[in-house]
Amino acid sequence: MLRRDFLQGVSLTALSAGVMACARAPSKPTPAATRIAFGSCADQNFAQPIWDSIAAKNPDVFVFLGDNIYADTEDMNSMMAEYQKFAANPDFDRFRRKIPVVATWDDHDYGCNDSGCEYPRRRESKALMLNFFGEPQNSPRRTREGIYTSYFLGEPPHRTQIILLDLRWFRTALNVNPDLGYGPTQDPAAQLLGDIQWHWLEQQLRIPADFRVIGSSIQFLSSEHRWEKWANFPRERERLIRLIEHLNLRDLTIISGDMHFGEISRETLANGTVLLDVTSSGLNRSEPAGEIPNSRRLHLFEGECNFGMITLNGSAGPRMTCEVFDQNGVVRITAVR
Repeated sequence: MLRRDFLQGVSLTALSAGVMACARAPSKPTPAATRIAFGSCADQNFAQPIWDSIAAKNPDVFVFLGDNIYADTEDMNSMMAEYQKFAANPDFDRFRRKIPVVATWDDHDYGCNDSGCEYPRRRESKALMLNFFGEPQNSPRRTREGIYTSYFLGEPPHRTQIILLDLRWFRTALNVNPDLGYGPTQDPAAQLLGDIQWHWLEQQLRIPADFRVIGSSIQFLSSEHRWEKWANFPRERERLIRLIEHLNLRDLTIISGDMHFGEISRETLANGTVLLDVTSSGLNRSEPAGEIPNSRRLHLFEGECNFGMITLNGSAGPRMTCEVFDQNGVVRITAVR
């Protein structure tokens, strides 16, 4: 059973034409492996045939990593209409009736391109997003600042913690270079997660789990490109790396979106921990990666729509398999450990 915030049984999403209903997850024996599908960047104005390919992999859960709709606006009636348009998509409607869906947001569903704490309608946007994804009325996400959350999936020896971060609500201004795009800020007051979310995250990472997956709407390891990334906030990025090292989190993987291509990046930390960042973007929007630099890149899949999958195995065989599939469900890039 998927559990939200380790406190209560989760009610899973069931959406139809913008109207929310809930269905409790069925009880079932512990499977031989846990499968987490994920993706980002789903434009509600275009077809989304990829959902049938994801469903065919029979994941235990699908994680939305942001840009779940494109609704750059401060008009909440307009944003609601875009959510309703997405809910009416027959491919997604069929998918969500079969597979549990959980989500965080990125900029375009938050409300403004590349925006952070300055976006004036974030509270109203948050309510629309949580309603759309069927968040229970008594959920902590309803009352605290931001939409970060966490889940457990499965039981030992492959009990998996899924942490979804909020990289919009607390984020301060980006450092903008007119020629180079966004670059690292040297402002000691700059923040990405914010103090409240950092405190929560450190608590979460201390809870026992066999595997951990952190969902980040923007890339964590890739540091050289000009777009949004954790490296724009070097103190925040270093803080998470040091926390992972301090807690000796060897079976932790980051999943990310935003970039409109698939990519697997790897970095070996000072204590020998191998950290992977698996990027899947977008579900129905794709672009060539071109000359986008990434010295930590293991594999790249560009120019086609895609989704990601992490398979976690607590017994024989590889403990973790990370894959990015094309729209037809054909695996294109893989990393195993």
